[in-house]
Amino acid sequence: MIPDVLAQAAPLLFATLGALASEYAGVLAVFMEGAITIAAFSCAAIAYGSGSAALGVAGSTLITMALLFAVARFTERTRANPFITGIAVNFLAAGLIPRLSTLLFGTQGVVQLSPRVSLAGEFVRNAGFPAALCLAIAFALYLSRTSQGLALRNSGSAPDALAARGLKPGRYRALSWVIAAFFASLAGSELVLGLGAYVPSVSAGRGWTALAAVYLGYRNPLLCVLAVIAFASASYLTDILQGTGRIPATLILGLPYALALAAFVIARKNRSN
Repeated sequence: MIPDVLAQAAPLLFATLGALASEYAGVLAVFMEGAITIAAFSCAAIAYGSGSAALGVAGSTLITMALLFAVARFTERTRANPFITGIAVNFLAAGLIPRLSTLLFGTQGVVQLSPRVSLAGEFVRNAGFPAALCLAIAFALYLSRTSQGLALRNSGSAPDALAARGLKPGRYRALSWVIAAFFASLAGSELVLGLGAYVPSVSAGRGWTALAAVYLGYRNPLLCVLAVIAFASASYLTDILQGTGRIPATLILGLPYALALAAFVIARKNRSN
């Protein structure tokens, strides 16, 4: 049970860390769902063509970071609403990925990876959560012990204070998009390699759930780990209950999203108090 829960928690923890970086910069990471989808497809396409899981992860990381950096620069230069440009990333993923899948693989459905890549996926599945936990600890130290991390934390809440010190808040906001892209690429790669295939809607709402985990974890990287485990446990319970046939399927499938909604309500109530 515990290994299965932690395996489900790994991609969500990656996504949550990315959403947290963006949250500190004052940008709600509504783009995480689309970024994870783009990263997952990029990883699958490169791993499929090269036969290497490592190249798939590296290529996915570069593509996702480059894309979100471009969107971040556009947002800062034009002073566009980051919520709108973030949603545009989701629309881009929804429209572009099926077309690319048709062009590259002749299908908009499941893309099965080679046995060699799938074999590496077993290692990824087992190592995913320990790697995500180590990155959560490293990210917490970065935010609290380095000047750049402290500046990133203040870029959303106190941009004028940064400007008074000669720093440019816009650069840190753009940096938050890039950090979020890095974690999104890890989440997408973890999902694809763990499954041994790319499937449509592979993100399955993890980008949105990550936003709830950020608030349930009180915007603290280490507390977010506990929040993610709670969501992963709910997802695992959903899988178990589906096999019983005693509870309506629609009610079961809505359990993780009900928990996410409850997290938003609790976080908002605590903030108001």
